[in-house]
Parts: sequence; structure tokens; C-alpha cells
Amino acid sequence: MNTPIRSETRVGNERNGIRLNSEYKCLLQHNDINYPCKMKNISITGALVCALEVIPYHLEVGDTCELLLSSDRTWSSRKYPSKVTRLEHPNIALCFTDLGF
Repeated sequence: MNTPIRSETRVGNERNGIRLNSEYKCLLQHNDINYPCKMKNISITGALVCALEVIPYHLEVGDTCELLLSSDRTWSSRKYPSKVTRLEHPNIALCFTDLGF
């Protein structure tokens, strides 16, 4: 069964609630290495990112990492601790482990 889409928003997903499609640049930080990525979608519990230049092949399901979101001018100093939940290179599914609120 396909999830309905309204105004670029996926609704009714059983896994993570509402997910927003996006095209934002971000960085995936793993073992002190930053990997440029593009976010494909995000929810309150996690995100799906796509590696752009270098695919981190040493990354495994269960690994911890951090997601850094960016604006057009600067990289955000806010890091979102995450855990890798699925790998389908170049796509990487992340579950946020601490949102800080």
C-alpha cells in the first residue's frame, strides 16, 4: 500500500509518523570524518540521507554518527546524534538518538 503524499509531505507512515521530503544539504559525521550528503526526508525520529561525493562503505547498521544540518551560508553547529538503521548505498537511514529537548 502506498503512503499518500500531500504538498510534499508523506502522511500516515506507520514507521515514523509524518515525514517531510527535502533537498537540503547536510553532513554525516562518522569517526571524525564528514561526508557531504543530501537529505531526502526527515521526521521527528530520524532522516534519510544520500551520500553525494564519497560513500562511507565502512559504515554499518547500528553505528553511531551525527547529522549536521546546513543553511545556504554556513554549516549549523547543531549536531543530531543518530544511529544507522538501514543502508542501501548511497542512501543511509538514521534514527535520532538525542534531540536535546
